[in-house]
Amino acid sequence: MLSLYRQQYGADGGLDARSADNAIGRTSLGLWDLVLRESLQNSWDARTEKNGRIAFAVDEYEMSIEQTRILTQDVFGELPPHCKSTELHKHIFDRRIRVLVISDTGTRGLGGPIRADISGTSGERRDFVDFVRNLGRSTAKGLEGGTYGLGKGVLYRASQIGLCLVYSQARHNGLIEPRVIGVSGGDGDYDDDDSRYTGRNWWGVPGADGIVDPLTGPSARELAESLGMRIPTADDTGTSIMVVAPDFAGVTNGRDRVAAIADAALKWAWPHALDLGKGPNIRFDFTADRSSIPGPEPLSHPVYREFASAYLEGRNRILDSSYESNWQTTFTPIRSLRPNQNLGLLTHRISHTPVATGSELENTVALLRDPRMVVKYLPVSAQPNGVPVFGVFISAPDMNERFAKSEPVTHDDWVYQQASVGRNSPNPVRIALDKIRETFRVLSVQGAKAGSGVASKGASKVSAALGSLLSGFSGNGAEQQSVGASDGLGGRRPRKATIRQRAESSLDLLGGQIVARYDFAVTGGRPGNAVAVRVDARVVTESGGNESASPADAEMPRFMGWMSSNGLLSSEDVLTVPVPSDVEITAVFSQPADTAIRVTATVEELEVARS
Repeated sequence: MLSLYRQQYGADGGLDARSADNAIGRTSLGLWDLVLRESLQNSWDARTEKNGRIAFAVDEYEMSIEQTRILTQDVFGELPPHCKSTELHKHIFDRRIRVLVISDTGTRGLGGPIRADISGTSGERRDFVDFVRNLGRSTAKGLEGGTYGLGKGVLYRASQIGLCLVYSQARHNGLIEPRVIGVSGGDGDYDDDDSRYTGRNWWGVPGADGIVDPLTGPSARELAESLGMRIPTADDTGTSIMVVAPDFAGVTNGRDRVAAIADAALKWAWPHALDLGKGPNIRFDFTADRSSIPGPEPLSHPVYREFASAYLEGRNRILDSSYESNWQTTFTPIRSLRPNQNLGLLTHRISHTPVATGSELENTVALLRDPRMVVKYLPVSAQPNGVPVFGVFISAPDMNERFAKSEPVTHDDWVYQQASVGRNSPNPVRIALDKIRETFRVLSVQGAKAGSGVASKGASKVSAALGSLLSGFSGNGAEQQSVGASDGLGGRRPRKATIRQRAESSLDLLGGQIVARYDFAVTGGRPGNAVAVRVDARVVTESGGNESASPADAEMPRFMGWMSSNGLLSSEDVLTVPVPSDVEITAVFSQPADTAIRVTATVEELEVARS
């Protein structure tokens, strides 16, 4: 049976148990987002190899009657007064209690000294005391994903009674040592008899001074197994944390709770669910009452696949500065001018499929630093045609610490006012955020543009901006002409009919489908005659030529019809236009995904019989 230790204030003061929870402060994140972010961050920071992979699992289950007896009598048999955990028995129904277990493997576990006042051997990590006993974090640990060490308070918040059981296997003196200890948090301080207590409690094996230490060795492992916890194999290291009587914030049952955590893993950790050639960085596993719940698969999700695709393309560009992507993707280096410094790479994509769900993540940029968890989705200007844009910003490696220090305890924002900069020195965090927003403000003015398309020899003009759809109009006078340029409409008309493209090609939504619009005008022609206008679209190859033969299953551009400012003109292949004409006409084609297309237009003057 484990014994209770209640921490008293010392004569020199102390911190009450609410300190870690209060340090979290205000956040827009829900409880289960916070639980996922904090626990997964701790697991990732604890991976045994810098470039290694980990397994991360969340299991919720109702304990059996015997398991409930062991937990409530052998582990938490003694309860403190005036604390939330005092009401443990109110959460037992039909002699059973529910628990949530968060576990990892491929991590080093909670090793090092078990007492906070012991220095340990030179260079030895202090993971156990930092997680179980201390509040905050030592600056000697350096910069990892978490920079404060206070976010663990959310694990106590996840329990209705602020109660957790921590089990870990870590290497100690060359051997793997199992350790288990009970911890509570989130309580206020209180008086009992003539003493004042901080509200911090531990359950373990009493030492000579009355302070409890973790139960260690085979007995610790047997206890965890008897409670049904998922724990590492005997020859592996890792940590499992049991949240007793989990909270019902935003959910009505255990399956919904685990599903909410799985959704949070998709939203905030999708980069680690991508297979970059050797499998995902993190292997996720979620269960509720022994029933599996799907883990994150970003490339199969209609929204997150856009962020994931942008991330993969951006990563390729970072690894190879000469890498070029398809038309949907645009690379924008984000730099400061004084000093001339690389802050990171912005990669954004134009969605090839409209998101009918109206996701709140449309027109946002996922902000990333090491360790590649999403810090925040930064809203940016929407494009005028309504085509969603999704972006990813990856901070430069040497800027990682600057961005990390601008984050609050929950690591869910970049607050440039918190960035550590000298007086009158440029603020790299502010500069990066401003430049990201400005990039999309410019695009919203120019219109929704496609990405870094392929420059092709046959195109009349390729946008000098970050790229646009390719178009090549042919026939008499075939060329692209800017809107507002003199086209002869106001002066003497040339006798021969010509066709001119009037503006950049653009993407639009038509009946829920992405389409490409090509605006042009017919000029000249003998008054009283008419011209026959024909258009044709071809897929452009990487070399810039037209695709001569299409794969059997390939999606091809399809002519949708002719339009003017007044609406649909015709769906016929050939449009007859009387000349002279002042009407601007638009040819509309379907836009295949991940494809650049070239449109060719021709005019043929038709003689009209005169009496």
